[in-house]
Amino acid sequence: TYMDARDLGQIVDLCVEKDGLGFQIFNAVNDNIVSELPTAEFLKKHAPGVPVTRAMDAFEGPISNKKLRDVLGFRQEHDWRTQ
Repeated sequence: TYMDARDLGQIVDLCVEKDGLGFQIFNAVNDNIVSELPTAEFLKKHAPGVPVTRAMDAFEGPISNKKLRDVLGFRQEHDWRTQ
């Protein structure tokens, strides 16, 4: 999964500014997969033994950044497909 350095900087800033965060673990990833193949096709080809447990958007990253969004308010600003 892709992580733009500018979005990573945003995550670091959000962590530093968040009071009481303590020792948390976050998946520092952007929203989208770095592949020309749609996510379902990519996973089927490169991780055939891994079960897909829910429907995913066409190019959604298979590693979740939901905790970043919920706890820190992270929002991806840079998408490699549109840069």
